[in-house]
Amino acid sequence: MNSPAIPGKDSMLEHVRQQFITWRETKKHRERIPKTLWRAAVDLVNSGEYSLHKIGKTLRLNQADLKKQVSKNLPGPAFLEPAFIELDQPSVSVSECIIELENVSGAKMRMCFRGQADPALVELGRSFWRKPA
Repeated sequence: MNSPAIPGKDSMLEHVRQQFITWRETKKHRERIPKTLWRAAVDLVNSGEYSLHKIGKTLRLNQADLKKQVSKNLPGPAFLEPAFIELDQPSVSVSECIIELENVSGAKMRMCFRGQADPALVELGRSFWRKPA
C-alpha cells in the first residue's frame, strides 16, 4: 500500500522527494546521485523528524547506501570537544620486579626494576637470548 504523500504533511520530506523525482526524470543512465541530494537526505536523518527507514523508502534509496552517507557526514574525533577527567590515584606503594633469565649454556641475567618497567628492558632480554653460547 504505497500511498502518496499528503501535501502539507511531512513538507520537508516531500520537498526532498520531489527533488529526487526531478533528478531521476532528467538523469543519464547509471548516473550517481548528486552530493546535494545526498546532503538533503542526510539532513532529513539528522533532523530527527523521520526514521532512516521512512526516508529511504520515501526517497527510494538503498538503506545501506543511506546509512553510509549518514556515517560519512558524522563529525570525526577532530570535531569533538575534548573532555577532562580527573582521576584520584590512591597512594600505592611502588612495585618492584625481578626478572632472571638463564640460557641453555648456563649464562644468567638478572634484571631488577622498581615502578614502571622501561621498554628497553624487553630489548635487553631479547639480545640476551640471541647471544651465541
